[in-house]
Amino acid sequence: VSGDNSDVLSYNDMYELDLESYYSTGSANYSFQAENAITSGIAKVTRETSYQLYELTGHGEAALSGDFTDTLNNAGVTTAELNLTTAGSIPADAAAVLINAPGADLTDAETTILTDYVANGGKLFVATDTPNLDTLLAACGMARQPGLLIETDTDHYPYGYPQTYLLPTLASNEITAGVSQNMMVYTPIAQGITTDADSEFSFTDLLTTGDAAYSMENYATAETAQKADTDPEGTFAVAVAAENVTTGARVVWVNCPNLLLSNINQTVSGGNAQFLGSVVNWMNGEQTTAVISAKSMSAASLSVPTSAAIPLGVLFTLVLPIVCIIAGAVVCVVRRRR
Repeated sequence: VSGDNSDVLSYNDMYELDLESYYSTGSANYSFQAENAITSGIAKVTRETSYQLYELTGHGEAALSGDFTDTLNNAGVTTAELNLTTAGSIPADAAAVLINAPGADLTDAETTILTDYVANGGKLFVATDTPNLDTLLAACGMARQPGLLIETDTDHYPYGYPQTYLLPTLASNEITAGVSQNMMVYTPIAQGITTDADSEFSFTDLLTTGDAAYSMENYATAETAQKADTDPEGTFAVAVAAENVTTGARVVWVNCPNLLLSNINQTVSGGNAQFLGSVVNWMNGEQTTAVISAKSMSAASLSVPTSAAIPLGVLFTLVLPIVCIIAGAVVCVVRRRR
């Protein structure tokens, strides 16, 4: 309790049961997450300001799932849908606008509304790899790198997955401060982002590929992932933050349409949701609430592969006993001769 604000933390907030593990293995796997629950609870009741994030609709956008909205709620951010065709303008209480992987292009009128919103100091988070928003983002000094990003460093994509399923390097700065240490952000199927040095915006790379990645420009017709001689190579920005200190505008573009999908987020244990929450906090000028990872209460089991189990079995059941017997016989013989 803090003033008129209050929050209730139940037993289930402190100890979470992994139902997926229970139904698949028959054994309950509890995790202790009281540290994060209490920290988030204190932040909720002591926070003096709440923020409204509007999700753009009307173009086939993907809606945020519960794991993302829960993270935003911890940061004091509530979400609501916004259709610019019917609304005609961005509400005055909008702390930021989210455009999540639109399947169709915006109308000229919608583009004008959003461009004016950013020009007047608005906050915008965009997750897409389609050219539908190129005009809007060009006004912020950002453009699409032609081609599909391919990783060559095995540390930057999951084992057994295509090299287009990127695990980019996460920058360490005030914008990403809300992402726990050692957490990853997953961006399957992405393009690079280039920036205009002459723009009124200043730019900060948030997610970058390895230094030996390349952008496959003819990916639409390519039969393999082999690099062509004309494909640019090096480090590419997958996510960029643009800020205009004069107007106060802040825009973050992640050139990947899959960033805010629930199954993608779960693959990296909530890293993508933490990234979204951290960025929105930065847009609102709020200190990022620390996210403390849950601690498993299940004892970790040691799994010995068959290739190692057989040699170890022979060693401990045959070799070592025989060696001990021989050593003992030798000691006995030596002592008797003395």
